[in-house]
Amino acid sequence: MSDHRGTRPKGRESLVETVESAARLIAKARQPAIGGLGTDVDGVRAALALGLKIGAIVDHAATVYERVDLRVLSDSGVMVTTAAEARHRGDLIVLVGPGAVAWAGHASVFDNGGGLYPWRGPRGVLCIGTGGARPAHMAIDGDVAVLGDDLPLDRVIGLLRARLGGRPVAASPEGLDVTAIDAAALQMKAASFGVVVADAHDFDHVAYDSLMALVKALNAETRFTTLAVPAHHHGRGANLVSAWTTGGRLPVGMGRGYPEQDDWRFDLERAVGAGEIDALVWVGALGPELPEWAGKVPTVALIHHGAQECRADVVIEVGVPGITHAGVLTDAIRDGFAHVEPRAPQDLPSVAEVLSLLSAAIKDKAA
Repeated sequence: MSDHRGTRPKGRESLVETVESAARLIAKARQPAIGGLGTDVDGVRAALALGLKIGAIVDHAATVYERVDLRVLSDSGVMVTTAAEARHRGDLIVLVGPGAVAWAGHASVFDNGGGLYPWRGPRGVLCIGTGGARPAHMAIDGDVAVLGDDLPLDRVIGLLRARLGGRPVAASPEGLDVTAIDAAALQMKAASFGVVVADAHDFDHVAYDSLMALVKALNAETRFTTLAVPAHHHGRGANLVSAWTTGGRLPVGMGRGYPEQDDWRFDLERAVGAGEIDALVWVGALGPELPEWAGKVPTVALIHHGAQECRADVVIEVGVPGITHAGVLTDAIRDGFAHVEPRAPQDLPSVAEVLSLLSAAIKDKAA
């Protein structure tokens, strides 16, 4: 990649010329890629359409969500609920890992006690493997219990699964004895409606699969489900768009003229490091910033209005859905797509508009 900072078209000024420069860069590539995908539904659709036209690899920046959460979903299945149902039904909230604690406080999912279901008793909390983190801004009228602060998540989940299944376990060298494990198991079995909250960033896919198996086992005696911390930068929305467009989740490769899904082959960071990618379109209207590894290849960066200086060959400033223009995004609380109106409208091009112009420019050049 050339060692200079790309110029930004100011709003729509010189947008056509900048898109032409981007088209020339992409058209020369033998294996282009589209990454980041921090954009709304229309932007993801446009990215997938462009990817099919140029034979690109397409992936989202929320790779942990894809490789852990969605992989377990496809491999063995999960039991899930919505944030609204968790708030109203859950009488035991099980926060597994520090990410779950942080999100529960930040998103204010449990900042009130609900109240739609009078049969529900006091709400208690069980913290598993949270490393000392404790919930804040949660409406709790029951006990707060702790298990395995100093243990790796995979180990404490394995011990708990064993005791829930009535199997013996040896005393933990870290000081976690069978009595503490049994107390946590009993608390979970006694719940009328338990909710496990987990952040995929705290797990590998094996440990996450074990946690989902624990939840399924609990349903033999009571009702238990899970609530996943949402993927960053509209990751869930992007993968849903990919599912109904290509038939599978991200990442996908379009090099054969049709979409293929493969976590390893189409992992952008790996592919760039291996020299397999020779041009990159980075979409960051909702974030994230351009990663360091992108500096190894010629790059077109679509960055959000007000972003810091971006080192790329071509930089195009785009609007932010829900801020500068309307868009459709996932709503983590309602667990569905929602139309959002702009809070501070500006005449900036959307990701979908820029990618459509880029696609047309590449087509015209090829013709």
